[in-house]
Amino acid sequence: MIELNSRVLVIGDAMLDRFLSGEVQRISPEAPVPIVKLRKETASPGGAGHVAASLVALRGEPTLACLIGEDSAGQLLRQTLQKNGVTRIVTPDGTGLVTICKSRVVSQSHQQMLRLDQDGDLLTFRSRAEGLLKLIDPLISEHQAVVLSDYDKGAVTKELSQRVIQRCREQKIPCIVDSKSLDFSMFRGATVLTPNVMEAGRACGESLVNQAAVERAASKMRQELDVEAILITQGADGMTLCTADGVTHIESRAQEVADITGAGDTVAAVLAAATGCGWNLLTACRLANMAAGIAVGRAGTYPVKIHELDAQWCGRSRKIVDLDAASEQVREARRLGKRIVFTNGCFDILHAGHLACLEEARRLGDFLIVGLNTDHSVRGLKGVARPIITEQDRAALLAGLACVDMIIGFDEPTPIRLIERLLPDVLVKGGDYKVHEIAGSDVVLSHGGQVCLIPLIGNLSTTSIVFKVEQ
Repeated sequence: MIELNSRVLVIGDAMLDRFLSGEVQRISPEAPVPIVKLRKETASPGGAGHVAASLVALRGEPTLACLIGEDSAGQLLRQTLQKNGVTRIVTPDGTGLVTICKSRVVSQSHQQMLRLDQDGDLLTFRSRAEGLLKLIDPLISEHQAVVLSDYDKGAVTKELSQRVIQRCREQKIPCIVDSKSLDFSMFRGATVLTPNVMEAGRACGESLVNQAAVERAASKMRQELDVEAILITQGADGMTLCTADGVTHIESRAQEVADITGAGDTVAAVLAAATGCGWNLLTACRLANMAAGIAVGRAGTYPVKIHELDAQWCGRSRKIVDLDAASEQVREARRLGKRIVFTNGCFDILHAGHLACLEEARRLGDFLIVGLNTDHSVRGLKGVARPIITEQDRAALLAGLACVDMIIGFDEPTPIRLIERLLPDVLVKGGDYKVHEIAGSDVVLSHGGQVCLIPLIGNLSTTSIVFKVEQ
């Protein structure tokens, strides 16, 4: 497992991200706009809050320094931060502040149709920045990296940023800057500045229409701002890193794009965590690029989990997890209202019978977990000649199936330990079992779940396949 457990101080504009999700079935007769039948409302930390939540998901130790109002949005923001494991929050008195909130109306296909922004008064926020600086100044030396997450809402002023950067340089602490400000000069001397391609073009006064233009802009900005590095994020076109050693382009690793919300926060969090642990900058940028690819594949502001990043970094499917990671994912799936289905087996020589059973199991819910007998477990059940396919290869084959959401290995003869920990809503087994004969059935039923049996397809089994091969 990659180690990213840095102590990181995150300073900046924390905000509340609200998502109002529903179905669109018709257009309003009052105006040419869609009518959304509201099904679900969720909230999560945004901006600097999302950076801090992302660090928790990476098993880092963040301190969040920000401005939060005493209004209802501020109370909900504090609650969402706590739920995401951000427990160390440094903030001056928020009386009179309007908490920054972005509300997005989203269709069932995750398409954003409308965004409502509630911003606090810029001058009021700037007036509180001095008090914020007094609180964070003595904290910098306690951390291994610092992030300035500036959404240009007023918490990050020139005085604050220059003081923080000066202290970081004195103590050789990496300072990562992610800013929406029009004035990048306030971040002179930082370690890494991470504008997106549009922000970089705006700063340089030109449209960055090709890679050559991006590289020229990065080099110009690095020299003018006296920063160690410029990292220009380019969405589907990847990232471009410019340091004193030259320019490197990093190709995008996104498999699919569901929502780009918070991708920049993800990059800042991973860069801070990795450089805080002593990673060299280029490798840290490659890791951040990979994390961004995972983040944009999920709806909303999604904190990328360490096990997902570790799996992709090591060339494994992120569907293959250990029990601790599985528990985290199941909690998140339940929070989103998903119905959890569990089945298990050896899956030694994956065949059409297995596929039919797994697809039927997936139709019984929204999230299918497969408990996979390890090689040790298979040998105990079927003898020393089995398995034919190693557990790593069996897990990889299962991960390639669209109907499977997660794979967890288990050494014991039955998956009872997994079932007791995960408590699925539906337990599925194929074959001629009776319900009371299925390991874990009593646990699932006692918690109000269901146990379902799926008939096997005749003449399809690993044993019959092996017999044919040997003839």
